[in-house]
This record gives sequence, C-alpha cells and structure tokens, in this order.
Amino acid sequence: MNIDLLVKMTNEIGAFFAGTTDTQAASAEVARHLNRYWEPRMRAQMLSYFEQRQGAGLTEIAKGGVALMYAASKASPAASAPAAGAKG
Repeated sequence: MNIDLLVKMTNEIGAFFAGTTDTQAASAEVARHLNRYWEPRMRAQMLSYFEQRQGAGLTEIAKGGVALMYAASKASPAASAPAAGAKG
C-alpha cells in the first residue's frame, strides 16, 4: 500500500482521538486502533516507515501511537513471529 496513504490515514485516526482525551491517551488509542483494524502488512509497513523516517509527516498523536506500536514490537519480537509449525 502507498505509504503516503497510510500516513494520511494514521493522521486522520489521530485527529479523531485528539478531541476525546489527552495526547498520551489519544496516542494509545491510535495504537490500539491500528493493532485492531489494520492488516499485518499495513502495520509492518508503517513500523518500517517509522523506523526509517522517524515518523516524518505524522502528527504528534499519530506519531505517538506508532511509537508505542514500534516499542512493543521491539520489546517482544517473538509475538509478531509466526508460530512454529504454522502453515503460511
């Protein structure tokens, strides 16, 4: 998927949550939304973009949400790996 579109979508999700709570909680909601509704390839592409470009183009809330996802992915890389014996 086009990374510019993913950035736009992430910013829109951040804008939605911006009016509901404080910045830190809104960022957590962005991360929760992306983890719940985005397919794994979209999440992986956004995390790669965040790693390479430090989230350039993302709003503060959107960047905070992706940063939370990135930190979680680095804290438990086994959680994102396929299970042993899984067919793919």
